[in-house]
Amino acid sequence: MSLTTKRIIVASLSFFFLAALLVVAFQESKRLRVEEGEVPVITAANRGCVECHSKDSPALVMEWERSGHAQYGVGCVDCHGAEATDPDAWQHEGVWVSALVTPKDCAQCHAREYEEFSKSHHAKAGQILASLDNVLAEKVAGMPGNNADAVNGCWQCHGTIVKFKRDKDGNILKTGKENKPVIDPNTWPNSGMGRMNPDGSQGSCHACHSRHAFEAKLSRSPENCGKCHMGPDHPQIEIYNESKHGIAFYANRDLMALDKQGDWVLGRDYSAAPTCASCHISSYMTPQGATVENSHDVGERISWTLRPAISTKLNLVIYEDGYKEDFPDTRPAPQVGDEIERTEKVVENETLVTKKVKGKVAQVITWEERRKKMKGACLNCHNDTYVDNFYKQFDDLVTLYNEKFAKPSTKMINDLIADGVLNKNAPFEHEVQWTYWELWHHEGRRARHGASMMGPDYTHWHGMYEVSKHYYTKFLPEVVEAAATRGVGMKQKYERIVGQLLAQDEHIWMKGLSAKEAEELRKMYQNRYNQ
Repeated sequence: MSLTTKRIIVASLSFFFLAALLVVAFQESKRLRVEEGEVPVITAANRGCVECHSKDSPALVMEWERSGHAQYGVGCVDCHGAEATDPDAWQHEGVWVSALVTPKDCAQCHAREYEEFSKSHHAKAGQILASLDNVLAEKVAGMPGNNADAVNGCWQCHGTIVKFKRDKDGNILKTGKENKPVIDPNTWPNSGMGRMNPDGSQGSCHACHSRHAFEAKLSRSPENCGKCHMGPDHPQIEIYNESKHGIAFYANRDLMALDKQGDWVLGRDYSAAPTCASCHISSYMTPQGATVENSHDVGERISWTLRPAISTKLNLVIYEDGYKEDFPDTRPAPQVGDEIERTEKVVENETLVTKKVKGKVAQVITWEERRKKMKGACLNCHNDTYVDNFYKQFDDLVTLYNEKFAKPSTKMINDLIADGVLNKNAPFEHEVQWTYWELWHHEGRRARHGASMMGPDYTHWHGMYEVSKHYYTKFLPEVVEAAATRGVGMKQKYERIVGQLLAQDEHIWMKGLSAKEAEELRKMYQNRYNQ
């Protein structure tokens, strides 16, 4: 081979090598620009929207431009496009659109997520419309006329029925040259988790995936859940913040891979701390090296219900039509193939109604199986003994709350109703009803949630301390006071009931500490404070 030929070969190889480097560099540069939201793909169908709204609402367009949607050419019309027959549609610049984007719209691309979410507790959050919580907002703290407390408070987290203004014949009112439907301002804007939409879907995806950037890091961050999961009755974000998990997260946020595209797996993509999503939604690695897939059904891994007056463990019944129903462990679980009549709440004519539906059982998932799945996330950072012992501590706290306070107080309220002392249709008529409500709905929940998420201050001082203080100093005396409104005989009956209760071992402390205990307490106080 001649020297010239060798030079030609070397030059050719060098050229191809350089070209390959340039291609790789271009692709890497493109990937980085895409990740940074610098290359929005504007399709012909969306070009007019982007050009107009870049002037009319520029920040909105900027948010979209840096979204994953924009990088793949998913634009305004793809999400906001509507059929002419949709009740919320109007013709805008020659295109049928709707301001209201529902889970059904998102399902065009995210079918699995839609199916999981639509069967979840989150999707049913709007059913609070028929609860005591909503009675407080609409009746006690509400009126005159516009339910402003419920609208601005409850419904912005839980969601509500999206309604339209109508004429005297029931037709939707339209406005402007485009005949835009007039949405009832009490029901929109609303990004409540269980919003009930005109297309029959329930929920609002952007409750977690805030529009129009839809950043992954936002939905993975605990603050996102804290918008709703906070406050006196369910302070999950406050509990998380005081827990070791929360402390580790905020100290190591930059190690959490929150911006990672695609699946986000505990034990593979990050390890610094779990967030709410880590435990309740996201994927995680198992000790065997397998990956447990994420799920938009946030209740899949929950084995206790900490919401009602008395906690129960929860078996999950899944029907052939996909509907999911929690069965408390106090209720016999059905068998696969059983046909059961269940109660569902659905929207008809912009009203929430209850219907009886028969369904065949396809699967029963026990509370133990649900717990095992949650433990799988825990085992990424903790060993079996640690996890099992944590659950024993948690279970013991819930059992203590149930047996010492929740069950006895619930029985007394029910007995007072049965004896005609309390009116079941007037749930906040007497002081004892308010106290009972806060015992379980506020203080009892705080204690249970505190134990579930390793928040000691919420478990005790904001929880069991408040429960016990108000149980002894308010609830029990108020039971007798309420009974007295029905006469001396009724008062004496409940004095006996309360007396018998306080004679039980768990309440014997009210008669005073033993001499030994009192002396130890006195010495400790003297040694610590010299008083």
